[in-house]
Amino acid sequence: MTDMKTEVLECPYCKEKLEKVTFDSIDLAKEPELKKLVMNEELFAMNCEKCGKKSLIAFPCLFSDSEKKFLIWLLGGYTEEEKAVLDKDLIDSAKNESEKEVAASYNKRIVGSINELKEKIIIADDDLDDRVIELLKVLCVNEVIDQLMGVTLREVRYNSTSAGKKFLVLIFDEKSPSMIEINNQMYKTVKNMFGEDIKQNTPKEGFAEIDAMWAKNVIENSTKGLPGGKN
Repeated sequence: MTDMKTEVLECPYCKEKLEKVTFDSIDLAKEPELKKLVMNEELFAMNCEKCGKKSLIAFPCLFSDSEKKFLIWLLGGYTEEEKAVLDKDLIDSAKNESEKEVAASYNKRIVGSINELKEKIIIADDDLDDRVIELLKVLCVNEVIDQLMGVTLREVRYNSTSAGKKFLVLIFDEKSPSMIEINNQMYKTVKNMFGEDIKQNTPKEGFAEIDAMWAKNVIENSTKGLPGGKN
């Protein structure tokens, strides 16, 4: 289901009050045009006629895909209390066993930024598991950590090309981004190695926070004898 509304929001630069069309929920499988606006960020764009500046507004919205089977809450700066309310609402919405089975078949995530949302969508479109990708990020960074001395690694993002090339983008504060190409064998190796750890560290109910912190925790507490893990 796609629900939209018009809100009065404030320009973050000049504080002018502006009308902005926002959405409470969007089914990306049924709304391909809206999906394009998500991926090019125009869905979140707000242009201020007073100061002439453009800003991105990460308004709270539940993004679903009935084909890829995911639910993603975009909720910037959310608290544990707010997440608990969303988890309860999700659990309470399944009225019978059939609905519970449908809900269980969906990957349920919560993200705090537009970039995180877009990355989750790209991963799903590539038919990959975001949990494996997050583990791959941490492991790949650990492999090149000696080369990163003197620079601040701000974040690592997954992306891919239309030709099927998959890579991680390392984004720094002091220099231009660099890329690490990943292949199917790397993906399969990590998936097989951490299969049980992934299951044990993924909540069965509610919206899971699958990010770098989650991945580091999985690796540090893994039984695989990896550096930083249990031997």
